[in-house]
Amino acid sequence: MTSIPKLTRRQFLTRSVSATAASMVVPRLAMAAPRQMQMKLSFMTFVCPTWPIEKIVKFAKEAGYDGVEIRVDAKHKHDISSQSSAEVRRRTKKLFADAGVEVAAVATSVQFASPKPDVLKTNLESAKANLDLAADLGAPVVRMFAGGGIRSLTPEAARQVAAAFDEVGEHSKGSGSCPVLECGHDIIKTAKEAGEVIRLVKTSNFGALWNTSTMDDETFAVLKDRIRHFHVHDEVLDPNNTNLVGLAQRMKTIGYRGFVSLEIIKNKDLPEELLKEVAARLKRQIAEGSK
Repeated sequence: MTSIPKLTRRQFLTRSVSATAASMVVPRLAMAAPRQMQMKLSFMTFVCPTWPIEKIVKFAKEAGYDGVEIRVDAKHKHDISSQSSAEVRRRTKKLFADAGVEVAAVATSVQFASPKPDVLKTNLESAKANLDLAADLGAPVVRMFAGGGIRSLTPEAARQVAAAFDEVGEHSKGSGSCPVLECGHDIIKTAKEAGEVIRLVKTSNFGALWNTSTMDDETFAVLKDRIRHFHVHDEVLDPNNTNLVGLAQRMKTIGYRGFVSLEIIKNKDLPEELLKEVAARLKRQIAEGSK
């Protein structure tokens, strides 16, 4: 029969305190779980094109947004671009980190379907430069298009776009930043067209962006393994619109933890009170759909 060792009073107290502390960890993690289980909310800088980056970050924190999507090369006054110096990048990253706000994405106008080799080359270079910027800022995704000035997606264009994403995806692999193809827009309007490109992409460092607040079963089936980001538009300004409840419910089934981002383009700053009201309402919808 194995004897049970006697504990000194010090050992007994030490173990009792440790056990009590351990038991307190579980409830804290459980309390944090609901927030971790839902997608996050951000806005693109098109909603505030005249604001400096300091005001953008301060407002995002105060209004309850989880992140900001930086639109580059659109003459926004945040003055962040692939040409930003190393010091500006460090300062910007610290500004976001200190506020507890994430850089949700870098949004570009890069397009990969142009039949002109020199145009494609320029876009590949721009894509890589903006992926480097995103990596320096801690942004998980960079928005890109098929586009290219062609009227519709052809098999040849699909192969070219996929090859471009392979190239830029491998360029940024391991950096923490992923190139994403905007779908539901441009020449990738439907799930069918999205699938024609996605199935040709070989790199693991590639994702899809769905450009609306609703998603049907066909689109979900095509995008679910690659979805990294969402854009929503003017529809969410309607107080009666509840699209994000359904979107959150669908995304919960695959454990989506990325952003849904307001891309509302009025070529002027939206009223701050409106942006605050939208944030509060959409966060409630996300929470409801994530239950």
